[in-house]
Amino acid sequence: MTKLWLAATALTTALMTSGCVIVVADEGDGAKMMRQHRSADGYIVLDRDGDYSRLSGDLNLRGRLGGDLSLVSGDVDADGLEVGGEVSIAAGDVNFTGKVDGEVSIAGGDVSWNGEAGDELSIAAGNLTVHGHIAGPASLASGNMEVDATFRDGLSAHAGSMTINGEVHGPLELVAINEMRRNRDYDDEGDIEIGARVHDGGQVCGIRVTIASTARIDGHFEVFAEHQPVVESGARVDDLVFTPRDRRDCEDLIDN
Repeated sequence: MTKLWLAATALTTALMTSGCVIVVADEGDGAKMMRQHRSADGYIVLDRDGDYSRLSGDLNLRGRLGGDLSLVSGDVDADGLEVGGEVSIAAGDVNFTGKVDGEVSIAGGDVSWNGEAGDELSIAAGNLTVHGHIAGPASLASGNMEVDATFRDGLSAHAGSMTINGEVHGPLELVAINEMRRNRDYDDEGDIEIGARVHDGGQVCGIRVTIASTARIDGHFEVFAEHQPVVESGARVDDLVFTPRDRRDCEDLIDN
């Protein structure tokens, strides 16, 4: 996934790929760029089998793309977009709904993902919301995170605070505040709430951990936290093991 993580690198690669469309624009060129594609309601509507790469300001996309999508831009709104290849986006705020057959890499401010990923999903954001179905391994990082999705091949999530719902198959790793600084209080961050159906156990490290009433967790489940985890009435956890964190770094506690 490293080759996709830097969208600028992906854009350079796309420039050397035959059959791709390259559009370079700034904010003032928006109307001119729109005339090069069919548009509707302020959206560029794609319908092509090749790749599409763009370096631009704000961008609104719909339609179908058979190849890879590579964007370095302002805000991005992809509405019901279907991509047959891979997606790499480095942008401001990103709202993506639709389906991607290949790997997905997104870096942005406020990011919302609601769709199907046929392979690996990697997102780094300030604030992150994830819905949908992810077939490959998922790696998520943000300040605040809300997840309600199905993960078929594991989930690794790092955030200031997070809420995890949905369903997780494969390895699960959740970290809130990896490193606790000396003489700093964490009253408003470091919370992990889990209400998901977890099939294969996992490891969780944070300040406070809550296992919600909707949680169903099979297998060995390790919790490292500053406080005893709260297990709400109705939650089911097969094998919960709690170890006091004692302000240690999560990376020193969780098996890699």
